[in-house]
Formats: sequence, C-alpha cells, structure tokens
Amino acid sequence: MMTHEAMIRFSPVLLVFVSGCAGCGSASRLESVPAEMKVYRPSVPPLADRHSSGRLAGIAPGTWVRYRFASNGSETQVTLGVVRAETDALWVEVVEEGDPKKASLRRITFGGEVTSARVREFPSSGPPSEIADQPVTPAPSAGFGQGPPTRVTKTETTLKVGSKEVAATLLRMLYRDEAIGREHEDEAAWSTAVPTLLEDSEWGGLVYRKSPSESVTLVDWGDGYKALIQ
Repeated sequence: MMTHEAMIRFSPVLLVFVSGCAGCGSASRLESVPAEMKVYRPSVPPLADRHSSGRLAGIAPGTWVRYRFASNGSETQVTLGVVRAETDALWVEVVEEGDPKKASLRRITFGGEVTSARVREFPSSGPPSEIADQPVTPAPSAGFGQGPPTRVTKTETTLKVGSKEVAATLLRMLYRDEAIGREHEDEAAWSTAVPTLLEDSEWGGLVYRKSPSESVTLVDWGDGYKALIQ
C-alpha cells in the first residue's frame, strides 16, 4: 500500500516512582521524520500492454465515457477520457472511483498498444499522491476460454442510457458446457453513437455486456473531459 503523509510521533510520558516521589519522568519530545517518509506514494500495479479497444483513431481530445462494472456483488465506476492526441496515438486517462480515487494516464496507439503510463491517487481528504510511472508488461494469453457460442441471435433495438436514447445492435450468445451439461446466456449491446474508448466491435462502442456473474454498463458519455493528471 502507499505511504501517507507521516504524522509526528510522541514518546510516551514515563512516570517513574523513586523513593516515594512521583512526577520524576521524562517530558514529551519530538522525533524527526525522514523526508522520504513524508511523500505520499501511490500503489502502482503493473498494466497490460494491450488496451481493450483497437479502434481509437479519430476520437477527439476531450471525449469521455463512463461505465459501471459489477462482479460478485461489488461495483465500481470507471471513466475513460481522451487528454490529447498524437499522430498515431491517444493519451487516455482511466479513472477508477473510490477512496482513494485512482487515475492512470496512458499513451495508447490507435491499434490498442499501451506504450507508457503514469498514475496518481486522490484521497477524499488531504493532498493527492505524487505522480509515479506505471510499468507496462505483456498481456497474458487468452487461454482456453469458454469456446465459441452454440447459438447467436442478433436484433436491432433502441436502448436508453441515462437521458439519451441510442440505436443499438443486441447480441445474445448461448454457451453450453458439455462436461456438466449446463447452458448460460451472455448479452452484449453495441452502438455507433458510443465512442469506442473502452471496447470496439463492427457495431460500434459498448453499451452493455452481461453474463451470469458480471456486467459492464455504460453510464454516460460526452466531451469536454478535464484531466486529473497534468
């Protein structure tokens, strides 16, 4: 975990009773704190070198999307905002709500490769942490997964996201585990009205995706994003 701003420590007052006399103990004294202990350093987890979207070209600086992630009874909200653009990459800030709020500013090529990143934490009280470099490591292999779906149905529909309505493509995918003879259905909805900052498909950006154990849901999107890491 990170090191918060160090607090001044006081030695306890020792009451020594000698020859029936009280009050002969030592007084409180201040101990010096090393300068490096006063620096609030963030927790810096490694970051996979592949972003979940490979269609970042053409997304304007200031564009942002916000999603709610739910899994096993817990929820978190994540915002992705475009800070600036280069000829072949975007600087995207990914902010996870909580205490502390965590911001990760990432340089991502239009094809989805993460080339560098840095992080900062913002507690609900007190100053933010220092800015630290975030190590980028090779993304883990996909593994075996659950295999292709046994059935896919596609429908065109209209979905409401906050106060907005969007035309969307809804996919329902049926999976069957032959080993235990059990089936489950996943759903995913996509819209060309949604920026492809989190995930992309031939039908546009992600509106929602859900399975029996987890879900990702679009909360809102817009422009005018203001970065936390300057």
